[in-house]
Amino acid sequence: MQTLSKWVLMVISLLWVTFSHAQRVVPVAALTAYQQECSVCHFAYPPGLLPPNSWRNITDALPKHFTANVLLNSDTQAVIANWLQTNAINPEWVGTQMPPDNRITRADWWQQIHKPSKKLTAKVWKSPYVKSPANCTACHRGAPSGEYNAKTVVIPS
Repeated sequence: MQTLSKWVLMVISLLWVTFSHAQRVVPVAALTAYQQECSVCHFAYPPGLLPPNSWRNITDALPKHFTANVLLNSDTQAVIANWLQTNAINPEWVGTQMPPDNRITRADWWQQIHKPSKKLTAKVWKSPYVKSPANCTACHRGAPSGEYNAKTVVIPS
């Protein structure tokens, strides 16, 4: 009986952690420099989707940014880096593990929430509207304001 109780408590805890992050709202007043510089090439991801060290790695690697070169003056780069790290994800929500390659879509919490299901299939990720898992706004209409509520997700068919 004690083993069953521990098992039930563990399952409830895991579900709570997964569900609570799925309901997170990570809005932060947008930094103008970040919006202007980063949204030129991609959606300007809310800083609350990565831990501080991931943001540090990304901004320290500039001008190399994944597959692109990003040229910023050093003052702008420092302001953006500081803002991203200050507003990064709270490790209490997801632990301290860094996502591989500093990619949001490779973070454990992201993988857990977006695991394949009847609605979320490989076909969805390849659709012309979605294109890739990194295209948050395809399903999360509130993503630009930091709202990632599972109840408001619209998965394109």
